[in-house]
Amino acid sequence: MTPLRQERDRLGWSRARLAHELERRAQGRFALATRTSLLRMISGWESGSRDTSEPYRTLLAESYGRPPEELGMNGGTDRARSDIGLVYASSMSDALAVLADLARFDDMGHVAVTQGRYQPEALNAACLDWLFGAAKLDIVETRSRRQVTHRDIDEIKTTTEMFDGLDRKFGGDGCRGMAVKYLREGVLPRMGAAKDETTERELYRATAVLCELIGWMSYDTSRNSLAQRYFTQALRFADAAGDRAYAAYVLSSMADQALFLRRSDQALRLAQVARDASERANVPVAMTEAYVFEARALAARGDASGCRAALQRAEASYNRIVPGESPAWASHWSEVLFASHAGTCWVELNKPVEAEALIQLVWDSAKDQTRRRVYSGVQLARIALLRGDVDQASAYGIGALESTNGSTSHRSHQQLVDLRDRLKPHASRASVTDFQERARLLLAS
Repeated sequence: MTPLRQERDRLGWSRARLAHELERRAQGRFALATRTSLLRMISGWESGSRDTSEPYRTLLAESYGRPPEELGMNGGTDRARSDIGLVYASSMSDALAVLADLARFDDMGHVAVTQGRYQPEALNAACLDWLFGAAKLDIVETRSRRQVTHRDIDEIKTTTEMFDGLDRKFGGDGCRGMAVKYLREGVLPRMGAAKDETTERELYRATAVLCELIGWMSYDTSRNSLAQRYFTQALRFADAAGDRAYAAYVLSSMADQALFLRRSDQALRLAQVARDASERANVPVAMTEAYVFEARALAARGDASGCRAALQRAEASYNRIVPGESPAWASHWSEVLFASHAGTCWVELNKPVEAEALIQLVWDSAKDQTRRRVYSGVQLARIALLRGDVDQASAYGIGALESTNGSTSHRSHQQLVDLRDRLKPHASRASVTDFQERARLLLAS
């Protein structure tokens, strides 16, 4: 929601009430459009699809008693194109401009970035640009005398870790907007400050990590086009940082999104590009991530032998990880996460015996990570269904429902919807009726 719309809602005004206020203040000073045209203009300003021009900019600021900047009237929406963030910019100057526009239009809720569709062809183009070195690291113009130091980098990393923790505990919807605003106001302005080459690359890496996190938050809240845009920018900034291992990790995140959208072919291509890149970088945790998503994609396609081979490679690379030596962006990798991916593979391949102990470990270890607890509960329910135990499946489903705990994760809710659909053929069972009614109440809320 744009600041202009938020302010009108805060005052409880209708569009007609705002139009009347603009007309009242314009009397004797300005000639305005007709009331019908003015209402259309207000709708455009509030959606972000058109800029405010004078005298309307002045009149809006006067009506709300706030500076134009606080109301988001900064102009420049003529640059709002539907491909913002989807293109892999060749120069860093262009990449910075793209990311600044993406964050600004996202912050204002502009339809150019909020209402797009997931575009696999754009992902393919970005991967090719990254693979074949279309990008270059040009000199970014310094606009501020302030020097960026390692303290600035530490602040960005710490703030990103805070957002990551909030996302894992409560879901992406609650803090995504704050993360976008921090990217706009706390990170991008530092790009124009003086810095040495090492610090510059660290700044690009920290920016890539924040973009990838915003991508995850967007994906978690069903903003899949936005997620794709931020993942693409994370890939671009990882390239600028010279970090091929992290770039491979971003590609694995893209594969995860493709799997959720039931595009297993796309997920497999992304995972295999990530696999090849991570092998060249020789960073075990990046290799593990790539291998498990290759396995997940193969399982989704029903390729049991290919999945088993990929899981074996994943396990071998996971065993090479030295505790405390993994990059900070991979600090969440653990035995539990490995079990989650491996167990999911076996569930997809209809092999409950191989899956059960792995998913049970995830359930037992989830603690306050709501998404993980919902996910593992749903997977345990699917395992019970594969065994033919409908009552047990319903019990696990109820456990997953009770674990939502106010989560804003759309992915978690979708997993519950999928389980509800799987249980529909058994609707005559009392345990299923109980689950379905609880699910109806939760999902309706």
